[in-house]
Formats: sequence, structure tokens, C-alpha cells
Amino acid sequence: MRKKNKLQTNKLSKKKQESPQKKLQWSTVLIKQQNPRKSAQLIQEIQKLGGNETMTLDNMNELKETVNCDDLTIQNNLGLEESDDKLNKAIQLDNNFRYEEALLCYDLAIQKNPKDPRLFNGKGATLSNMYRFEEALEQYNEAIKINPEESKYYYNKAITLDDMDRYEEALKYYDQAIKINPVDADYYYSKAITLNNMNRYQEALQWCDQATKINPDDADYFMEKARTLDKLNRFEEALKYYDLAIEKDPEVADYFNNKALTLDNMNRHQEALQQYDQAIKNNPDDADYFMQKAITLDNMNRYEEALEFFDLAISKYPEFAGYYNNKALTLDKMKRFEEALKYYDLAIGKDPEVADYYNNKALTLDNMNRYEEALEFFDLAIGKDPEVADYYNNKALTLDKMNRFEEALKYYDLAIEKDPEIADYYNNKALTLYNMNRHQEALKYYNLAIEKDPEVADYFNNKALTLDNMNRHQEALQQYDQAIKNNPDDADYFMQKAITLDNMNRYEEALEFFDLAISKYPEFAGYFHEKGRTLDKMNRFEEALTYYDLAIEKDPEVADYYNNKALTLENMNSYEKALKYYDLAIQKDQLYAIYHHNSAKLLEKISRFEEALKFYDSAIQLNPENGIVFDDKARTLNKMNRSEEALEYYDSAIQKNPENADYYNGKAIALQKMNRFQEALEYYDQAIQKNPKNTEYFNNKALALIDMNRFEEALQYYDAN
Repeated sequence: MRKKNKLQTNKLSKKKQESPQKKLQWSTVLIKQQNPRKSAQLIQEIQKLGGNETMTLDNMNELKETVNCDDLTIQNNLGLEESDDKLNKAIQLDNNFRYEEALLCYDLAIQKNPKDPRLFNGKGATLSNMYRFEEALEQYNEAIKINPEESKYYYNKAITLDDMDRYEEALKYYDQAIKINPVDADYYYSKAITLNNMNRYQEALQWCDQATKINPDDADYFMEKARTLDKLNRFEEALKYYDLAIEKDPEVADYFNNKALTLDNMNRHQEALQQYDQAIKNNPDDADYFMQKAITLDNMNRYEEALEFFDLAISKYPEFAGYYNNKALTLDKMKRFEEALKYYDLAIGKDPEVADYYNNKALTLDNMNRYEEALEFFDLAIGKDPEVADYYNNKALTLDKMNRFEEALKYYDLAIEKDPEIADYYNNKALTLYNMNRHQEALKYYNLAIEKDPEVADYFNNKALTLDNMNRHQEALQQYDQAIKNNPDDADYFMQKAITLDNMNRYEEALEFFDLAISKYPEFAGYFHEKGRTLDKMNRFEEALTYYDLAIEKDPEVADYYNNKALTLENMNSYEKALKYYDLAIQKDQLYAIYHHNSAKLLEKISRFEEALKFYDSAIQLNPENGIVFDDKARTLNKMNRSEEALEYYDSAIQKNPENADYYNGKAIALQKMNRFQEALEYYDQAIQKNPKNTEYFNNKALALIDMNRFEEALQYYDAN
């Protein structure tokens, strides 16, 4: 059965603060709106990020020139010489990120000129830079109150409301700005961004079109439309608009990066790599581009190269925890678990508030079978963000592996409570119920999973396996057919259907479905092995051997393949070869008791009793709870006339499973051989009582009665027989 671990919980993290280049582009919109304060804050943040010095200074100088021009505009517009000194000082302080002092200068200027709306607008921008949004709104309101005809005050207020995720209000103020000044394309463009944030993509497209209609030369507008089309999964159209943006301004690295992301969504990874390379060429100091390229290489299973680019991203921006987390995820895929743990720890050290890092570390610990530690980290993830359903689901999966089924069910229920639309949670709960032999309940949850997402083939397959276990084979076949219909490329579904047909003794049909499985995935040894087993049941032994050999050739490390070939050779009376293959099975897996047991039974069959006893002993040592092995060893000892020892092993068998009638029958035979007829009769009676449908027990009791010269009674048991 397949228990789906939610992949999104183990995805590469793409969450990151905006890179310097992105912020500069975003600030361009504000600069156009004479909002230099926002730009100044961005310069500060760029400096804090510690990017490449040349790039940062180049971009900063360009930005500062724009800011200074806008400052002069504001200064000239004030037209009030007495406030020039304080305004200039405020601007200098703002540009040097000394916001508190800048606010003081604005306040002094406002005291002298309380009717100048631009001072309130500037103060609002500084407060926005300080993330004091509510106060910023008050200043914009004051500016609007003084001059309700100036569009940029409404526009800047809309931007602040957008920053506060108050999107509906932001839209109203964009509309006000557009009403006053319908020819400023930035207003339409920014409204489109807010609509995108609200997932109102169709409307966002319309506003992007309005922006490009007014100003067809601004590449940003084409990029925003491309991003919106990408969200609508209209990838080909998105590529067209990315190309238009690139044509307008081929120096902007983000356009190539975003085009690459769309190509990734289309699984055109090789082309995406080329676009990432161009983004890196245009701006080699943005760590995100290296990270995104690494993620694409990871998706292409080019893990070593991915690690190199994660390292480059880390070297560009070593303070961002996400890069360490992403590198850890790739190391996990490479089964380099200890290294992965190291990088998860680095991610947690950089940003201990991100729940995903604890969750991902827990998943790696789970992969290492360090389940108790995994549970601790799932708990930490839940503690950091108790609303994420996946964390409860993942903890349940680990509890399930530990056979702590009741606890697992509790956590599946919590996952379902947090997000009842995720079909996997119902499927996973069903699998746990199956493991608890609560099959009817399991079927209920498979049905719920199917109801939530009827396109997932695994749910039908898992339901079929449960029906098989309930001997409802015909219904199981219907579920396999639906799984195959949903995903005709998964060979496992054909194999499972073949096994069910085999269980129904429909061997010819089973062979057909084994062949289909093999044709879908000829590299998997298990399909050849299963076909060999069916051929063995059909007494087509030579063909069975051929398929066992193919299985062994494809995967020579699987002990079962040697064991089952040995069973077929035994059926062909090729005992020496069979013993050789039992020995090979034991060499491959010395700890599996069945292989020792099978070898012992064959040695007993060919009267090599002493050797048989050794293998029975090793089978008992490996699995001391299996009464059948004690019974078989007792039978061998009885054949060797070691009857007293035989009785001890029959007693052990009965102790292990007192409901197995064969054990009483075997002990009775041993007692009869020792001429302890009365005791033998008692054990025959117990065998008959346990299983009155087995005629062998009546026959054996009759023989014992004959040995006792009680012929009349013997006839009664023959008649009962």
C-alpha cells in the first residue's frame, strides 16, 4: 500500500525577503510618485543586506540621484524659504535613515507651514518606511484634507493600505487617484498588483492592459501581466509578455528570472536554466537567482550541481535561512542525512521562528528511523505554527511507523480538522485503520479520500488492497480498474490486479496483467518474480524458473527470489539444487526464519535429519513464537525415534498455538509410536475437537484403537471418516 507523504511539506522553500533588485524596482514606482522616503529606506535595507559593493553602489547612486531630483522638486514646490533649512535637513536625515530625527524636522516644518499638504505626505512616507502604517495613514489623511485634488496622496495611501493587507480599502483609494488623474499608468499598474494579491486575476489583467495602453514603454507593466497569466496557468501567454518586458528593458534581471519560473512550471527545465543564467549575468549579486537555479537543478535530479548553486546563494546572502533549508532538502534526497541535519540546524539558527525548518528536519530524522527525535521536531513545528495541517499528518505518519496506531489516528483527525479538503489525510488514516485490521472503517476513509479527489489513482488501489484482504476480490478488481484508468502508466496497479486474479485462481488472466506490468516497467524485478510464482501454481515449472532467474538478474540482493526458486525446484524433485537456492536465500537474509524453516523441511523430506534439526533450531532462534517450526522439529525427532524429545517440542507447539489441531494429532502419533495408546487417544480426541472436519484425525484414532485390539470402536471411527 502507498501512504502518501505530502510533498508540499518537503518542497524547497522559496520564501525570502525581497532581494535588493526587486526592492529597487518596486521603489521606482514610488519615486515616480515623488515618494523619496520609500526609496531612502530601500537604500538602507540594501546596505544592510551586504550585497556586492559595486552593484549596490551603482544602484544606490542611481536611486539617490532620482531621490535628490525629487527632493529638489519638493523643496521648490514648498516655495517657503523659511522652511528650506528644516526641509533639507529632514531630507538628509531621511536619506541617511535617521527617521526619528527626520520626523522631528517634518514636525518643525509643519509647525511653520501647517497648510502645506506635501509635508504631511512626506511625513507619511517616512512613517511608512518605519512600518508605522497607522500613523502614516493619518498623515496622508491630513494631506488629502488640505488638498483633496492631488492624486498622489490617495495613491500613496493606497500603497500603505496594500502593505497592511487592507486590499479592499486600497482599491478604493487607487480608484480615487485614477479619478483625479486618469493618465498616470502607475495607478492602474499598482491597482493590478493589489488585485493580484487578492487572487482576482482576471481583473488584474484588465488593469495591466490599461497601464500598457497609457504607457506602452514601461516594461514592468508587461511583466506584471505575465506574472498574472502565470498564476492563471496560462503559461504560453505569460511567456509572450515576459518576452515583451525583456524586449523593452533587457537589462532587468527579474524579467529573465520570472520567465524561468514560468518555464519551470511548464517542466521546461532546460530552458529555465538558460533564463536563470541570463538573470545571473545581468545581476550576479542577487542570491535568489542562484537559489532558483539550484531548485531547478534539484527538480532535474542534478543534485550535485544544485548543491553548488545553493552554496553560491549562501555565499551571496549568508543570513537567509531558506538557502540552508533548501540545501538540506537536496541532501536529504541524496540520502546524505547527517549533512542535511546540519543544514536544517543552520536554518533554524538563522530563523528559529519558521516552522517548516523543524518539520523538514523531522522528516529527515524519520528517514533515518530516528522516530522519537522526529516526533520532537514535529511537535516544535506544531508549536511554531499550529494551523498547518501537514505537520499533524506528518507526525501521524511517523507514529504509524512506530505501530502507535491509536495516536496516529488522533493526529490524522487533527490534520483533517485543520484542513478537511486534503484527500491524502483521509487516505493515510484509512491505511492506519487497515494496519489495525479495522477494514470496514478503512473503506469509509478511502471513500472520503476518493470523494475529495477522485483523480488520484492510489486511493482506488489502496481501497482494492483492503477489499482483497477482506476476500472481496471481485470488488477489488473494479477498484484496480479505476486506478488503471486514472493512471495507466503505473505498473504497480497491473501487478496488484494480477495478484488478485491469481488469488481467484484465474491464472491465465493473471499472467496477462503481469505481462502488462512488465511492459510498463521492465526494470522492476518484482514483476518477474510474481509471474514466476503464478507459473509455479500452474505447474509450469520451467517457465517459472526462467522468470525467477530474470528477477534475480535484475535484483540479485532480494532473498525471496532465491527462496521461491528453491520451492519450485523442490516441486520438480530437484532437491540438491533447491537446497543450494535455500542457502543463497539465507546468505542474502540470514535473519529471516522462513528460509531456515524451508531448508529444514526439505532436508527432513530427504531424510537428512541431523541437518534438518540444525535449520529448525536456527528458525526457532530467529522466530521463537512460530509454533509450526516446533511441530515440524517434533515430527523430525519422532522419525529419528527420539520420541521423548519429540513430545517436548509438540508441547511447545501447543503452548504457542493451542488452537492448532495438527499439533495434538502429531503428539498423538508420537505417543502411539511409544505404545502409550491411552494418552494417544486423548490427544486424537483433542485434535478432533479442535477440527472435526479433518478426516485424518479420525483415521489415526482408528489405527490406534486397532493397535489396542478395540476393533469395534475402530470401525466407528472409520465410519465417521
